[in-house]
Amino acid sequence: MITIGFTLIGRGTWSGGESYLRNMLGVIASELGGKVQAKLFLTPEQHAGVGASFDHLLAAPAIVDNRVTGAGLGKRGLTALAGGSDRAFADLVAKHAVDLVFEVAQWFGNRFPLPVISWIPDFQHRRLPHLFPRSAWWRRDLGFRLQTSGNRTIMLSSKDALADCETFYPASRCKTAVVRFAIDLDPGAVMARTEAARLAHDLPERFFFLPNQFWIHKNHGLVVEALRHIDRLGALGSLPPIILTGRTTDPRDPTLFKRLIGLAQTYRVESHFRHLGLIPYDDVVALIGATDCLINPSHFEGWSTTVEEAKSLGAPMLLSDIRLHREQAPDALFFPPDDAEALALRLLEIGQRPRFVRDSIAVLQGRQQVRRRDYAAALLALFEKTNTAAH
Repeated sequence: MITIGFTLIGRGTWSGGESYLRNMLGVIASELGGKVQAKLFLTPEQHAGVGASFDHLLAAPAIVDNRVTGAGLGKRGLTALAGGSDRAFADLVAKHAVDLVFEVAQWFGNRFPLPVISWIPDFQHRRLPHLFPRSAWWRRDLGFRLQTSGNRTIMLSSKDALADCETFYPASRCKTAVVRFAIDLDPGAVMARTEAARLAHDLPERFFFLPNQFWIHKNHGLVVEALRHIDRLGALGSLPPIILTGRTTDPRDPTLFKRLIGLAQTYRVESHFRHLGLIPYDDVVALIGATDCLINPSHFEGWSTTVEEAKSLGAPMLLSDIRLHREQAPDALFFPPDDAEALALRLLEIGQRPRFVRDSIAVLQGRQQVRRRDYAAALLALFEKTNTAAH
């Protein structure tokens, strides 16, 4: 059995990162029992935030210790850079008989005594550099340079990310592996909750759903402009409302959410741009199961969790025409990410047709089982290869 040490992804600000970790730990528990054991290491502050919410995914409760490495370079990362290893964290994971560690937005050092898998979700700062303050861009790029030039395996979530990694960081070549994740959920259990979730949030029978965090690259403004175009056509009253969820803060643009809501009010389309706030994850996936169509207008993605959830639940999708979306969901409907009129026409097209009839629960469950097993097999192959190469 291979024992792998994990740390928290997301730091409480990136819902997608925390969901990714929960999902991966769930797949390891359900599909790789007896082959892989996951151990989660948290700082006391992180444990106070997430509490015991991960414990049901682990064979033993999370390990809480001040020696756990936080995110980013920081003092611990600079120490690892100077000395070659985060010795305090190395001692901690060795004490708990860990075979290899999973590194995200961290730097354990190039002489860390255990093999390291570095997951790089995406290369947004390279594709959309104008969205990053100069200091943030350089911090992010330095971290990636350290990881890709060091003695570790680089795990990526898509061929799109692989191409970016090897283009922007040539030192990563021959060290990379693509592992496309799949959501660890039961379509039958989720679909059984859809009506209750819809009623709990006072939603109509037909609605569109956009459950992205309000980050600038997520491109919510295009949706507001599309609604304005539909209103000018006199067709807004016949369109299902667009329901939104997710965190409303973006450190790169702190006033973004307020401006978007203000813009919707100025255009008088706020009845169709309704934000529910940060709702429980179970409600989010249930509403994906209930929606007429999942919308993702993003300018950039690494591997979209919400798209993966929609695939698992058989939900129709309307996605921005970017390379990642084409790779992840080739059967979706697409629109140019900077063309509000094209999005408007797509929304009207979907809203005016009969409601989509989904496949049976048995069919959804069968497809989901295949995706989950493929993901588990890819993870196991990477873990075994990394562990074997170190010995």
